[in-house]
Amino acid sequence: MDETAVEFGLRSTQVKEIAESMFRFTADVMSEGNKQLLDFHEIRLMKWGLFKVREGRRKHFQRLRDEKSAINSK
Repeated sequence: MDETAVEFGLRSTQVKEIAESMFRFTADVMSEGNKQLLDFHEIRLMKWGLFKVREGRRKHFQRLRDEKSAINSK
């Protein structure tokens, strides 16, 4: 972050705040996803790439949902 701050003439704390705000935003949007329907938003951040819930994580949520359903149906 120090190199980026020097490159753009900013203080290190400013660069850190910018990066943290981007990831805070990403976390907020991703947390709005629906674990029951396995519906999660993808977010593309310029220069950082695409953030999404991986297929393995979706399968994990589905397994948890199925296990809970099986317990509740007994």
